[in-house]
Amino acid sequence: MKIKLLIFALLFITITPNFAQKRGYVPTQADTINNINSFVLSMMAEWKIPATSITIVKDGKPYCSSAHGVKNMVKNLPATTNTLFPIGSCSKSFTAVALGILVDEAKLDWNKPIKEYMPDFQLFDEVATNTISARDILSHRTGLPRHDFVWLFNNNDRESIFKNMKYLKPSKTLYAQYQYNNLMYNVAGVLVERLSGKTWENFVREKILIPLEMKSTVLTYPEMFKSSDYAMSYKMEKEQMIEAGFGSNVDAIGSAGSVKSNAVDMTNWLLMQIQNGKFNGKQIISEKNLKENHTPLQVVYPTEAKYPELGFSSYGMGWNMNVYRGNQRRQHNGSIEGFRSQMTVFPNNNLGIFITTNTNVADYNFANIITNYISDNLLNINPIDWNSRLQKDRDEAKFEEEKKKKEHNSSRKMGAMMSHPIDYYAGVYEHPAYGTLQIFKTDRGLRVIFHNKQTELIHFHYDFFEGNDFLEGVTFNFPTNLKGDIDKVMATFPNAGEVEFRRK
Repeated sequence: MKIKLLIFALLFITITPNFAQKRGYVPTQADTINNINSFVLSMMAEWKIPATSITIVKDGKPYCSSAHGVKNMVKNLPATTNTLFPIGSCSKSFTAVALGILVDEAKLDWNKPIKEYMPDFQLFDEVATNTISARDILSHRTGLPRHDFVWLFNNNDRESIFKNMKYLKPSKTLYAQYQYNNLMYNVAGVLVERLSGKTWENFVREKILIPLEMKSTVLTYPEMFKSSDYAMSYKMEKEQMIEAGFGSNVDAIGSAGSVKSNAVDMTNWLLMQIQNGKFNGKQIISEKNLKENHTPLQVVYPTEAKYPELGFSSYGMGWNMNVYRGNQRRQHNGSIEGFRSQMTVFPNNNLGIFITTNTNVADYNFANIITNYISDNLLNINPIDWNSRLQKDRDEAKFEEEKKKKEHNSSRKMGAMMSHPIDYYAGVYEHPAYGTLQIFKTDRGLRVIFHNKQTELIHFHYDFFEGNDFLEGVTFNFPTNLKGDIDKVMATFPNAGEVEFRRK
């Protein structure tokens, strides 16, 4: 389906000049909102964004909420401020608050090993198993890399993912380095369930969503699909925008990324964050434990800050902490299927911003451009042309990616044949946490079925193959044992490393 966006008709809107640049003129709130909306529409057209929804809070109250574009391109349905968008890893801040509430209730100690609360908790590394605390699992410093293909597109559930953690090898020692990890947030969700006696969903709903009057927010896809107002997600394929679908299995690790919300409800979430845990006079989480969420614990690696306006980043519990143009800032991004979301809070400026989109075509560039533009306007500082900067960054990243691909392909030994007849590679290979690789021969070569999806394996050279489609970036090596047989596959996953699948 070719791109057909209502917003493209708005290309000819004249963008109102930034009011801060008009000497002696103080813009009204309506002027500033109009300025922001015009800029958003122009950036949507430039970055090919089907729909976006934004909310801003300022000085302890809602400032404005807006929605633009279409939530469903096939039906040409406009997005509204009530339209639900999956917000991905922005959900982690909800889980951090949930554990903070359990600390308030004296059911959890941030620093106590979680093994003492969950005796069946087991990692590959014994020292980490007996040491890791709730603070550690929320701050991405456990030594475990992402291993996201354990849950992505799979049909496994929360408990089975939790129990299979012991089969996943760490890539660093405990506390050695920041390594973003969704599976540890799944552990946090299980911890919520064990300590409260309720599912993570029910606990979050009762202790957070209901008190915050987040009446539309849901925590699973079945709930979202019952709504009459939710966004479809989109990706670019062969120069056409197509639906990205909802098959990630994110609900299984709900505490890491399964919140589905909208601009109206996220307004209340931002207000609570800015108001030290209070909403409408009610303390949702103690000020002390909300501050624990916001306390830097781990430097985000790598530490280079490309632009002088941006400070180095650190991670607390469910939030990144950094500096924007001299102002303390808390942020978190969210990515799932084709959706991209971003939360931003300036605690010393009493300002909060949430933005969500229903496509991955711009990655986080669009969200960063809009968030920074809003920040510049409401912090009363001259705006930076982040659009030009990030377009340049995108183009440079594409160039580097193509360069690496060419270098990789140049290492290919042309004509280097497989060491065995192709039938020998076919079979069923298993890993206790990752599941089953079913490899079979076709008239074109080898194909693989993994997590209910299948794709072609592309022969690189010798016994090395490369994944395609959803397994793009994954490499497969079929080593031969001393008997001359192929008894395993060594699959190397991005952000996880080499994983051994044994022939069944």
